[in-house]
Amino acid sequence: MWLLSSLLAVAGAAAPPSGAAPATSTAAPRMDVKAVVAEVQKRYDSAADFRARFTQTLTSAAMGRKTSSSGEVMFKKPGRMRWDYEKPDKSSYISDGNLLWLYEPDDKQAFKQDLKASQLPAALAFLTGKGKLATEFDITYASKPGYGTPADYVLTLSPKTAQPQVKTILFIVDQKTFDVRESVIIDGQSNVNDLTFSDIRVNTRLPDTQFKFTPPAGVRVIDTGKLGK
Repeated sequence: MWLLSSLLAVAGAAAPPSGAAPATSTAAPRMDVKAVVAEVQKRYDSAADFRARFTQTLTSAAMGRKTSSSGEVMFKKPGRMRWDYEKPDKSSYISDGNLLWLYEPDDKQAFKQDLKASQLPAALAFLTGKGKLATEFDITYASKPGYGTPADYVLTLSPKTAQPQVKTILFIVDQKTFDVRESVIIDGQSNVNDLTFSDIRVNTRLPDTQFKFTPPAGVRVIDTGKLGK
């Protein structure tokens, strides 16, 4: 499951680090939190595909160190996804719903792992059209979010079933479109993963070829399912 754990570091969503400064401006008028969750779910249920630019900041609790990266992400139902990292180093996570690949072109190596829909963590299953937020999480408004703007809804999601990779989730939701513009994750070790989306587009008819990967000639392929055997 090493490759799947790495993908969680890529695509998680959760609560802010302790000590995060609370927002100082007046919050947006609030809908009932269940109504907001229903609108977010409807937004993603109605999208056959999704693409956006992303910026990611990872904070290590043990080291107190931040690293930043950016690139493009794509999802297409059922269960397909692709994360192309462009900075600081190029790499790609690609899944056709059955296999998950991590391709590192500079190192000329690719890792692969069998991926069944039931294995997808809830935060990823939701984005690929297979998960239901209200079923998987207890959801409230964040009391002191420290993220977003007065024009956003800031939701705290706590997994109903304990997950070592995800302790809490924060969704920053656009008040008009109900897009998730930002997610922040804290895992069991208090590491923080802040992921911001921009240039969000849905139903652009992404071709299936975007989610298929064939290792180029000369690339070393590592099957993570056989590691340690």
